[in-house]
Amino acid sequence: MKRIYIILSVLLLGIIAMVYVYFSNLNTEANANDLSLNAAVANSGVIFSFENDKSFYEILSGQNLFQPLLGETKTASIRSLKANLIDQPEINRLIEGQKIYVAFVPGTNNTIDFIVSTQLKSSIKKKISLPDLGIKNAKIKQTGTSYELSFADSTTCFIAIEDQLVMVSNTLEAIQQSLHPKTAVDHDFTAYIKANSRFSKNTLASLYLNFNKMPLLLQQILNSNLNGELGIFNKQNSYASLSYNFSREKLLFNGSTTVNDANSYYQLFSKIQEQKISINTIVPDKTANYSLYAIGDYASWKKDLDHWVAKQKDGEKIGKTTANIREKYGLDLDQIFPKYFKNELIAFQLNTGEKFGAIALSNGEKVNQLLLDISASYAPDIRIFKENNIPYSYFGEPFKKFERPFFTIIDNYLVMANNASSVQVFLNSYKNNQLLVNDDAYQGLADQLSSSSTISFYVGNKNANDIFGRNLKPAYYKQYQSKNGLRTFDSFCYQLAGDNGKFLTNLLLYKKPEAVTAKADTLQTTP
Repeated sequence: MKRIYIILSVLLLGIIAMVYVYFSNLNTEANANDLSLNAAVANSGVIFSFENDKSFYEILSGQNLFQPLLGETKTASIRSLKANLIDQPEINRLIEGQKIYVAFVPGTNNTIDFIVSTQLKSSIKKKISLPDLGIKNAKIKQTGTSYELSFADSTTCFIAIEDQLVMVSNTLEAIQQSLHPKTAVDHDFTAYIKANSRFSKNTLASLYLNFNKMPLLLQQILNSNLNGELGIFNKQNSYASLSYNFSREKLLFNGSTTVNDANSYYQLFSKIQEQKISINTIVPDKTANYSLYAIGDYASWKKDLDHWVAKQKDGEKIGKTTANIREKYGLDLDQIFPKYFKNELIAFQLNTGEKFGAIALSNGEKVNQLLLDISASYAPDIRIFKENNIPYSYFGEPFKKFERPFFTIIDNYLVMANNASSVQVFLNSYKNNQLLVNDDAYQGLADQLSSSSTISFYVGNKNANDIFGRNLKPAYYKQYQSKNGLRTFDSFCYQLAGDNGKFLTNLLLYKKPEAVTAKADTLQTTP
């Protein structure tokens, strides 16, 4: 019996040892496969990923819409890298079928650099020396452990090869900073990409966004702070995983967005299912951008909002405001907005820079009557609240900028602005049917997206031109305005639908198809 116990113990120890070795090898292999991913995420919040496969390049060759997004210079550089490096048979053999990450990182002097990172195939065991690869049409100069390549088309790039990791960039600094990052690497983002890449095996390419690092990238582009309509990019602890859908007419990505910050305003909507949207039909035709929110059950949502307001340390202030109104006017606002709010709110900005907020009501006339005591008449159809922070108290962040706004109620919509003249501008547009929903390009955008959502962010290029001019640094505004710049797109939309704590996501850059001019009939009939 004792011998049996000894044999069983030895077998058990052997099994444990085998399991340990097996999983150690798995971890070692996984860590090796993470080299290029870790290099990509070290300093970047925008990462484009695809497999080095011939079919990918063939499909992408029919897509010419990335140039306006990247700019002519970076587009030319990336094309040159493909022609002069990836298309070289010996190099392509080393990375065939491997995952390639293209990361965009903040550079020096208001520039944005790119880094292409990949890995040698696991079967490649020998140490690779770049000069031994027989690269044609290039001058190679070694700089420390990296190489500088100058091609016949005047393009220059830098390459570093460390063990299995291969990195290519337009600057040496970008490579060095990715290899030796000055700030802590976001390992959570790395894990997020790995987890989501399992679900995108059959996609042509993927786009990963880390909103934590977006401000550093935008600082290179903008000459303004990330506030107001740009506030969505500031201090947003969120990730997005999006799959690229090939099209010749538009850039469309689908996937999901995860808000990691429990105290984020957007977290209030993450469990709300998408709602049918209609409030966007009231915004003027001069609208440059808007943020739209849909709420299914306001009573339940208001409890979450009160908790969020308390986290912003505004709970006491809001409580005093509502109590003061109840005592001073004998009016309980809880019997107005929660009762007559329908399900949508929107904040929008015109091409002039004027900002507005609006909510949908179930009975506008009743609300107008109930608000008479707490507001004062300023002009026909225009009133002003007598007390501060009323819209913010009941709807949160989008209306924080409207402390004591002027407002109008028309056709079951309450529309507010900080100036009476702005409200009058809205009324003129609305009454004359000068609305964005009548614009051909906007209709085309709407046709590409779901008519239901929870949150939507929209930018219309034509109306946002002057705003971009004020906010973009000169070099980037020039690129935006160029013949092949971003202005060639008509609009941008980031559409979110709540899904059990995260958001199903559509990201669309839309370009209205060019009108086809019918050719004149050259056949003539002899009289």
